[in-house]
Amino acid sequence: MPFNSLKTNLIAVIHHRDDETSVENAGKASDAGFEGVALIHMQGFDELIDRPSVSIKNQFPHLKVYANRLTTPPELVVPRDMALGLDGSWVDNPGVSSAGYEPVADVYQGTLAAAWSRNRDFRFFGSVAFKTQRPEPDDEHAALAAWNAHQNGWTVTTSGTATGVAPDLAKLRAMRHRIPEGDLAVASGVTPENAADIALFVDWILVSTGISQDFHTFDLEKMRGLRAATQLR
Repeated sequence: MPFNSLKTNLIAVIHHRDDETSVENAGKASDAGFEGVALIHMQGFDELIDRPSVSIKNQFPHLKVYANRLTTPPELVVPRDMALGLDGSWVDNPGVSSAGYEPVADVYQGTLAAAWSRNRDFRFFGSVAFKTQRPEPDDEHAALAAWNAHQNGWTVTTSGTATGVAPDLAKLRAMRHRIPEGDLAVASGVTPENAADIALFVDWILVSTGISQDFHTFDLEKMRGLRAATQLR
């Protein structure tokens, strides 16, 4: 999505507990006008998100469905999501930073090349300057990491210092300036209260804590509030 679009894409991150709850959460995302959902099993039982992901695709065909697999080997992440008919993959540690590219980044690029040959719209949320990684020294290094990920064709995905912590706007601004035509996503700390400011810099918001009533259950009114806030952009 070009940055000059007036729309910020909202992806509700489902912390999977059971199939019924995940599908119910997807229904709330649909009702709130979100563009999609991303499923993750926080204990790393990645195979448990396969069935609800497919169920959501079938029941809500207008929603994009992504997966974040915490323990699946890198060479299998994209092929698995492609085989299930999902719309993309999200990876916390894909091996890109301001220092360059680690070998695992080449693994993801190889599987993405195969995926893109079949579906050019398959999206890869590649995390940089991210809460699970060694911190970048400053905003300019974060921006360089964003450039490196963008060169791979990824949707550059960043976060604050921890779950539920929003990134500094100065960091987002530096990253945005480095990749003015690239896709930039934030995946922590977004709430209905700060979403309007964050949406000035990003094309995608991946959110869970800020729209939840508990760890596994979304709050529909918070979701609608977040949607309304991003439309102020």
